[in-house]
Amino acid sequence: MFLTYVGESASTGNNAVDPTQSHQVYTGLFVHESQSISMAGEFNALCRRHFGAPLGEEGAPSEIQPVEVYEGLGYFASWTPEKRNELIQDCLGIMVRRETPVIVSYINESEFAKAKLAGDPSLSVAWETPTEPVVNKFLFAISMFMDELHLSTLSEDQVMDSALPISNFALLVAQTGASVESRFMTEFLLSDDGMDANNLVPNFCFMDAGHSVGTQLSNFCAYFVHRWLQNPERPHPYFDGLRNNKVIQVIYPVNF
Repeated sequence: MFLTYVGESASTGNNAVDPTQSHQVYTGLFVHESQSISMAGEFNALCRRHFGAPLGEEGAPSEIQPVEVYEGLGYFASWTPEKRNELIQDCLGIMVRRETPVIVSYINESEFAKAKLAGDPSLSVAWETPTEPVVNKFLFAISMFMDELHLSTLSEDQVMDSALPISNFALLVAQTGASVESRFMTEFLLSDDGMDANNLVPNFCFMDAGHSVGTQLSNFCAYFVHRWLQNPERPHPYFDGLRNNKVIQVIYPVNF
């Protein structure tokens, strides 16, 4: 079983033309169940090192939000840039050392609004917000990744004989109160793209980000992908580090 932690950045809901948030990004951080405990232990150790206590206890924030760390907001307003950079590097280092794969999907929200207005045939008539098509693309990308992972474990004889028993599933862990809704999974599995997605557990597991190490790390990935999309010509050392060290593996855009 792979626990696939859903990260997101820049959801604007019905406001699809917000000039400060022109992209909506989703990330899926794949953590095999055998690695989840050690990853959580490493994350808790870095929290003790940086805050003097585990998250949620006195003196520590309830969760690490990427925008607050990067921009020095909220709990991190008094931290120096160097101290905030060290925390970011430690968080990203957990994924880099393990080469934990991350799959990304994103949508340009202003392009969605234009395509919707023009009656673009590539869009479902039921899609009212950019969240719906980008989550649909995201779930398709997760299913494709699981297919490729599965095929890589089979022998040539198994492939030739069409002996393709599923050996691993992905359980998607989404953040409580964020933009992902249970119905998105049902709608995807009933769609043409999702009818063969038999490697996904057919329900999301919802957790509060403060109790989910994987969600917080996946949110870091989504945040830095979003910053890169907003201005790809500028230097983006955190994004480059994730991509060059085999963490961010595939980026799927929603095309119109």
